[in-house]
Amino acid sequence: MWGTRNFRQLHNYVNCPRLPTLLAGAMRPWGKGKSLAIAVTGGHTLLFGYLTASGDERFYRDFLMPVARYAIPDGESAHNLSVKACQFKMVPSWQSQSERLKTEVLGMKFKTPLGLAAGFDKNGEAIAGVYKMGFSFAEVGSVTPLPQAGNAKPRVFRLEEDRAIINRYGFNNHGHKIVFRNIKNAFFFRLGPLGVNLGANKTSPNVIDDYVQGLVAFQEVADFYVINVSSPNTAGLRSMQQNDKLRALLTAVRSPCSRLCPDVYFES
Repeated sequence: MWGTRNFRQLHNYVNCPRLPTLLAGAMRPWGKGKSLAIAVTGGHTLLFGYLTASGDERFYRDFLMPVARYAIPDGESAHNLSVKACQFKMVPSWQSQSERLKTEVLGMKFKTPLGLAAGFDKNGEAIAGVYKMGFSFAEVGSVTPLPQAGNAKPRVFRLEEDRAIINRYGFNNHGHKIVFRNIKNAFFFRLGPLGVNLGANKTSPNVIDDYVQGLVAFQEVADFYVINVSSPNTAGLRSMQQNDKLRALLTAVRSPCSRLCPDVYFES
């Protein structure tokens, strides 16, 4: 069990001048047995809570993430936990100060070329934390008009040796209405452009109309859209890449895009 010496080492590790005051009560010799156990446990809880909330990068890398991977072997549960951490901004903080990395594309200004693609924040819940970590843009989704559960579990698999994962989610999301509300509520946390990745419901009678609905549904909150016809986890979706189907899809989305974004031009 850790004691006073370990607390002091951790204090030096994060260089927090307030920690001695915060932990003084926990380290004070109030007695033996139960009182000491309560004091030590309370001190550990307070310390780890502070380090987690402060987003200390070394603490996350060297302690919290290895422990989390051991304690939560299920990949999907770990993913959901990380989304919650971003939602409450319990992540490391970093922002680029480099002028050389700034760029502008289609009238949108980016602090860096590095952004977060769709798949991590499926429902617009992690926006605050994503920007806090230094991503210059975020992409929410994929989002379908109606909520859907996605594929059967298990559907996320860790490849420990490759430091990678395989996901077979299948467009699990809360649907247009809830995701729109989440994005709108996160307006003040947006530090860069935000895109919405649009998908179609598995049981949709009109796949193309699902994409058109998405363009209209998120017009107030999206800076750009991604039309997702490449996911291998939704049966039949990639058939939309066939020339005739893709042409029909692009023709259908061109009309609302021209109305919502008159400064965007389409080329054949």
